Amino acid sequence: MKKIFQKAGSSKFGWVLLLPVIIGVNILASVFHSRLDLTKEKRYTLSDATKQQLQQLGEPVTIDVFLKGEFPAGFKKLSLSAEELLKEFKEYGKRAVVYNFHEPDEEITTGVRYADTLLAMGAAPINLTVQVKAGEQQQFVFPVAWVKYKNRSLLVNLYTGGKRLITPDELNSAEALMEYQFVNAISKITQEQPPFVGYAVGNGEPVGADVQDLIEGVLRPNYNLFTLNLATQPSIPDTFKVLLVVKPTTTFSEEQRFKLDST
Repeated sequence: MKKIFQKAGSSKFGWVLLLPVIIGVNILASVFHSRLDLTKEKRYTLSDATKQQLQQLGEPVTIDVFLKGEFPAGFKKLSLSAEELLKEFKEYGKRAVVYNFHEPDEEITTGVRYADTLLAMGAAPINLTVQVKAGEQQQFVFPVAWVKYKNRSLLVNLYTGGKRLITPDELNSAEALMEYQFVNAISKITQEQPPFVGYAVGNGEPVGADVQDLIEGVLRPNYNLFTLNLATQPSIPDTFKVLLVVKPTTTFSEEQRFKLDST
């Protein structure tokens, strides 16, 4: 390769020699795209579980990201990271992964902007004040992605930090969590039926306001959740993928222990 460039540099028609090399490099780059991951924790390397899930997609998942446009440096970096990640998703998901980047002010149909639809879906934009030649202007950023599969859709928050004070640490954290955010969304939206999860009660496990965030914020939106009283429940059905026993305060009877050991 070095000799080729030396010959091209000394030749009157050097660019003719370089042209096939440049074209070849571009073709290889488009076919064998990858990111060089030099981080100690391999932050930018897809996990095996992610690769497997993408390879098993039966029908296309469409991901629309709304980080296109002129943004401050932090959000530009977030946008580039999202694009790099989705390129890798497509390498493993092939035609089952479709992604696009949009500006929020683009129209979906005549007179209907993406921003209007995102607001109706509950997206919370960030109001940035940016410096321009004429002074200052307000700019709304929607750091979200719209994931669609068959007739289902959901929003993914790509940045969950503060809305007023945006710090580099929060943006770095958003980048680190991005793979999880996308994969979690794809997992949810492609499941024909959410898994059954049981929450054990009857032995002093916390209920009500003590576990409100866990129940309403995490479990109920993602799973078919049922409470099970081990003292009265004849057995634990096989349909339950997980039984949660959270901080019991009373001793389990031998019968209850047998039920737990049998799951």
